[in-house]
Amino acid sequence: MPENRFGDPERVIIGAAARGKAYGLVISRLVFGLIVVGLGVIFLLDEMGIVDASTILRYWPALLLAYGIMRLTGLFCRQHMTSGAIFTLIGSWLLLRTLHVLPYGLRDFWPVLIILIGVSLVMGGLGRVRGAGSADAADAASTLHAFAFWSGIDRKVATTDFQGGDVTAVMGGHEIDLRPAKMTGESAVIDLFVLMGGVDMRVPEDWAVTCEAVPIMGGVEDRTRPPAGDVRGRLILRGFIMMGGVEVKN
Repeated sequence: MPENRFGDPERVIIGAAARGKAYGLVISRLVFGLIVVGLGVIFLLDEMGIVDASTILRYWPALLLAYGIMRLTGLFCRQHMTSGAIFTLIGSWLLLRTLHVLPYGLRDFWPVLIILIGVSLVMGGLGRVRGAGSADAADAASTLHAFAFWSGIDRKVATTDFQGGDVTAVMGGHEIDLRPAKMTGESAVIDLFVLMGGVDMRVPEDWAVTCEAVPIMGGVEDRTRPPAGDVRGRLILRGFIMMGGVEVKN
């Protein structure tokens, strides 16, 4: 039988997907690096008296808006609807406020924060009630979806086919126990969005952890021990961490 010069199609597809994910990570870090360089250039020109930095930087909410649209559409980064909606809403509001289109600022709507906190507490309580009444269904969920806003949430995942998910913490925290979980595939991806919050995650001892998240004034601490035997799963952490922290341990 003649050798297929194109190689194994399955390996070609998997390799292309891996290169695509790596390319997206490089692009996101490249964009962030260019923003930092641009800020440095603006401040330098301001010190030299060539431009007025305050005139240019007053439009900084446009960066939040652009990042939110990127997260909503998945352009140059992993798609995440929750974080995309938050950044898009805040960026749009601040930009319209800067352009004097909206007469009210975010501080004028502080009661809305109280309403959102109350809704978050109610939804969290209902989730715990449903979880207590249907523990088997919760354990069978193959994907993890966790959201915390000004609150703390504990989750234990005990599925035999863990496929990843997303974790969002906005001025809140998560304690996620993945030790009872198992993977049938080679890897699973958890997309993180942490804004002034924290995530404490425990993983099985036979899992390897790879962090590809982008921290800004925050960090990820991997305290897991390397698997003593065969690796039975690879957990990949991606996403965005700003003024927050993520800790992973066995």
